[in-house]
Amino acid sequence: MRNSAVIAGLALCAAAVSVSAQLKVGFINSDVILVKYEGAKEAADKLNKEVAKWEQEASKRQNDLKALKDKIDKQSLLLSAERKKELEDSLQQKYAQYQQFLQDKFGQKGEAYSKNEELSKPIVEKVNRIIEKIAKEENYDFIYDARNGGIVYAMPKYDLTERVLMLLNKEK
Repeated sequence: MRNSAVIAGLALCAAAVSVSAQLKVGFINSDVILVKYEGAKEAADKLNKEVAKWEQEASKRQNDLKALKDKIDKQSLLLSAERKKELEDSLQQKYAQYQQFLQDKFGQKGEAYSKNEELSKPIVEKVNRIIEKIAKEENYDFIYDARNGGIVYAMPKYDLTERVLMLLNKEK
């Protein structure tokens, strides 16, 4: 009985080794692709220019709020109660508009997020198309992305990142 368990265990190990010998696995590092691929750099530059404009506008609005608050504080003793209330209401309204602006531009589903999605989608599709091409042409069973943390160790010879970059840059 004991011998049959050992033999079954050995057979199972042999089957696992046989399957792994036939399995072809590769990986890429999408962080490297995003840094080195010219198309990704151009998309990042476009996004950064848009974000810089929005940040300038946010800074201007914040300065306007501070100026109005300072005005209210400095003139507080000289203002009538009615005029002070008007200015404070105006400050609250401007603050609410400022908060809405920040949410619209930088919030979870704001313009920055949408613009990033718009600019990165064609790049991701292109990278995926090239990975699929390499996988089919060279019979890879799996290709992983090291960026997502799924790989703890991989032999460098299985790194397809530079191949993907080369094909991406060749497509221009």
